[in-house]
Amino acid sequence: MKLGKVLVLEDEPFISLDMEEMLLIMGATEIVSLDTRAAALEWLALNSLDLAVVDPRLNDGLCTDVAERLAERNVPFVVYSGADVEEDATEAFAPGVWLSKPTTPEMLLEALRRLRR
Repeated sequence: MKLGKVLVLEDEPFISLDMEEMLLIMGATEIVSLDTRAAALEWLALNSLDLAVVDPRLNDGLCTDVAERLAERNVPFVVYSGADVEEDATEAFAPGVWLSKPTTPEMLLEALRRLRR
């Protein structure tokens, strides 16, 4: 599977490294990892990407604006979460495929396949 350029939004360094490793094995050609909404919005304003993996809740808040920006740009994304997201925010994440933390490479691969459908 060729994934291309992937944005990973995760504020836990070990989870981010684990995700990066799995994505590289699965065919990511470039991975950019960021740990705040602000950094993600700034990066998205200047860059293009093929896929994103988003933890909906980062240190600087809920990433609804990031999810909305990804959806506007038709960028497929995985919502990688260990907790429930507030009900009023779930609409922003609806275009994404949900994946619970922790995950396995097989579960991530299945989530990525669902994005391609």
